Amino acid sequence: MKYFSILGDSISSMVGTVPEGYPVHYNYENMQKNAIRYISDMWWAKVITHFSGRLCVNNSYAGSCVAGKHPFSGNSVKRTELLEHGNIAPDIILVYMGIKDFGRGVPIKNKNPFWKNPIYFEDAYSLMLKRLHNYYPNARIICGTVARTYHARIPNWQFPETYSGIPLEDYNETIRLTAEKYKCRLADLSERKIYYETLDGTHPTLIGHEELANGWIDCLLNIL
Repeated sequence: MKYFSILGDSISSMVGTVPEGYPVHYNYENMQKNAIRYISDMWWAKVITHFSGRLCVNNSYAGSCVAGKHPFSGNSVKRTELLEHGNIAPDIILVYMGIKDFGRGVPIKNKNPFWKNPIYFEDAYSLMLKRLHNYYPNARIICGTVARTYHARIPNWQFPETYSGIPLEDYNETIRLTAEKYKCRLADLSERKIYYETLDGTHPTLIGHEELANGWIDCLLNIL
């Protein structure tokens, strides 16, 4: 039996599945809007079930970026050290973050490469993976690139390839290179051209979670 932990943002957050006090996107109202009824409807639950695993911790904080000095940023000690449950440490950590950084126009590269600063996406992603390795040296860390979306009710809606002047693929390429640098595995959803259904351009519907889960499963078949 393999234990999975999730390090994510609002896309992966659901009432009753995250640490106490964490904000969630999928509260009861948004669950109803998106036709989600059960934990098993979430993308990560489908992935865990497919690989006959069990959830350890879903550390998904709605609204969080990888970057930043906030205690709930993805790179923070508070987030990266809270992926074990009691004396059970995760065997596998799925990291799916970055869409909030893209949406907020977080700068990617530090102008001073000799001074690491987590307000930059590249530095923050590096710090996040370094801390995960330190806290969970026996875990397999798998990083997902950011998948694109489509709108369930607006057929001609197009995912914005560039937001705040920075292309999505700049963030995804940073994820690829940083995962390789820290010897993590990659679920390259972007390279596989995974799209999932939404009502708001970001958060999966019931169908969207199925599509996102299938993308992850396809990527993981050669890893797990």
